[in-house]
Amino acid sequence: MADREEFQKKLAELLAKAAAQGNRMTQEELAAFFRDENLTEEQMELVVEFLMAQKIEVAGYTGHASEKAGEEDPRASLTEQEKAYVAEYLQDISNMDVTNEQEAMLDYYLPKVVEEAIKVHTTGAFIGDLIQEGSLSLMMAMSEAEGEPVEEEILEKVRMDMQMTLESQSETKRQEDKMVQKVSDLDETIRNMKEEYGRKVSVDEVADRMQISEDDVADILKLAGEEVEEEEE
Repeated sequence: MADREEFQKKLAELLAKAAAQGNRMTQEELAAFFRDENLTEEQMELVVEFLMAQKIEVAGYTGHASEKAGEEDPRASLTEQEKAYVAEYLQDISNMDVTNEQEAMLDYYLPKVVEEAIKVHTTGAFIGDLIQEGSLSLMMAMSEAEGEPVEEEILEKVRMDMQMTLESQSETKRQEDKMVQKVSDLDETIRNMKEEYGRKVSVDEVADRMQISEDDVADILKLAGEEVEEEEE
């Protein structure tokens, strides 16, 4: 956590330095600023993209390799906050002490987990959730492997678990959106009926208008925060 906080401070210092230079930096200045951090090429690209998102010109920056080839950048779906998160996470990995074989494997595989997370990431999903799920999958795959772990098998498990996380989040969002729409429809129906009748309306009247059960109306009302009058005996 201390390393992450230090990196955030470093980014803040970088923004201040760029602001003092008229929101402009060169790649050489950027490299010198992070000379002691030993950033990878991918980390440096994330930092550059972070600066550009802050309206800071980075002279000499020609873009990601995949963009040069006319291909879609897999990081395009990441928010600027997520790009900063990824850069900090990779920085944490690079600062990790490697004292045994397992730590050496983590040092090798964790950056690959990040790469896979970026590839499968979709707008609306938080990249940190995918990285966390991928890291857990990596640990499980390493513990379950008999003998020397096979890289493609490990990464395939990581990808599958990340996809499952995305599908679960997508299903949750679909259900939430569906319920929001129901609440919106009910709210509009009640409002229109009140204007039409000039009074509050009962559950059975609303149910009849919407062609759903009274129980369904009551359930949705709890979310809508509306009140309807019970039908008088």
